[in-house]
Amino acid sequence: MDHPYLTNEQLEEWKNLKGNFTLTPNYIDLIRGIWIAMSWYYRPYMWRNYTFPRSFIEDFTRHFYFPIHQVYYIVYIAIFITILRYLFENIICKPFVNWLGLKAVDKKKFPESAWKCFFYTLTWSYSVYLLFYRYNYFHEPYLIWDDWSPGVNIPFDITLMYFVQCGFYLHSVYGTLYMDHKRKDFYVMLLHHFVTMALIFVSYATRYHKIGLLVLFVHDITDIWLELTKLLHYMRSREDGRDYPMWETAATFGFIMFTLTWFLFRLYWYPMKVLYSSGVVTAYRAYDKGCGLYAFFNGLLWILFGLNLYWLFFILQFLVRVCSGTLNNLHDVREDDDDDDDDDEHIKSTSSSINANVSDIIDKKKM
Repeated sequence: MDHPYLTNEQLEEWKNLKGNFTLTPNYIDLIRGIWIAMSWYYRPYMWRNYTFPRSFIEDFTRHFYFPIHQVYYIVYIAIFITILRYLFENIICKPFVNWLGLKAVDKKKFPESAWKCFFYTLTWSYSVYLLFYRYNYFHEPYLIWDDWSPGVNIPFDITLMYFVQCGFYLHSVYGTLYMDHKRKDFYVMLLHHFVTMALIFVSYATRYHKIGLLVLFVHDITDIWLELTKLLHYMRSREDGRDYPMWETAATFGFIMFTLTWFLFRLYWYPMKVLYSSGVVTAYRAYDKGCGLYAFFNGLLWILFGLNLYWLFFILQFLVRVCSGTLNNLHDVREDDDDDDDDDEHIKSTSSSINANVSDIIDKKKM
């Protein structure tokens, strides 16, 4: 049989692929399936005519469908989001925190968290609508590749999601540089934004948009709880010295939800739904269709998972410190040194031990 991208020899080898994928994978299935797929996919004699970077560029160009005018749309959206954030923080948030009478250090941080909580709530709600009311990619991710083909038309509702998200992360690069509260994981955050932008851009151009929609869904929910927890924590104390324990209780609940969603969505659903489908199922469902860029696309997905594990370290570190009773201050290890005086004043005004617990974790991780 003739194939536009694969040789007859490659197609025959694909028919002899040993094993299969499971509909209910676990971590062992993921590791074993990735090993089998990669061992089969990267057999030396099947790549004897492949030369890097020429063959990679040819492969990338063959799968890439992203008209230049759509790139302009993303740039316009990024500019619009930047303007919208400026108006949101200055017209809505700053008068609100002044009315509340928050402490000076919290007045500076509140608008950023409020904006991000607002944006992530909108985008995640829309992804829920797409995945549970319009399409069935979450419950049946193995079907994602059945109708894949290069340049296939992408529905407008998914295109809208992609353009807004890509515009947001393009804005986030600018925001991290010039608008966000400075933290010591500055370069990690920039890496995260660039990797996410690359995943969104490449998955759209190569028509891997269904798997990309799952990636956005399993990540945005944790950011909602993170930013909401920070907002509740900032509202516990006032400039006049008054404390409101109910906000700290609410922040504690928010932290619990943040931790649960982190483990469920980023450390379970992400590898089981996304990494397994992209790394294992593609070998059985999409290889014969000419689905390419296996290492490049999966490499980006695994880098993102590595960042999730990197921030997990801070969560586990926090839990160890809580259990050992050594958590005794509010200073965010990521904050720049010029905030030390404000933080020291904030520490002295805090009497509840849970304040220290929540503050230490909620500012150690942001994604």
